[in-house]
Amino acid sequence: MYIALIDIELKDNMEEEFKTWITKSNNVLSKFPGFVSRRLAKSDNGKYKLVVEFTDKESHVKLHQTNEHHEIHRQLMSFLKKSPVPTFYHVVSQ
Repeated sequence: MYIALIDIELKDNMEEEFKTWITKSNNVLSKFPGFVSRRLAKSDNGKYKLVVEFTDKESHVKLHQTNEHHEIHRQLMSFLKKSPVPTFYHVVSQ
């Protein structure tokens, strides 16, 4: 398993619209081999993080090369105050 934990800062009053968009864009991403899930998490202090899971790093890299991903990233930026900050991990134990 390969995961990305992505710090994001939503524009004001965008949470509900963003949650709807996450669901719609996940439908597009779910068609790609190796994509497992993408979820939005919110901390107790109001910070947001996207949790994205792939079966492996190679699937992640391939998805990032598609036109669909480029369009989803473009749409993502319309919700954010600044660029997302990803950190990538290989799951080593479950």
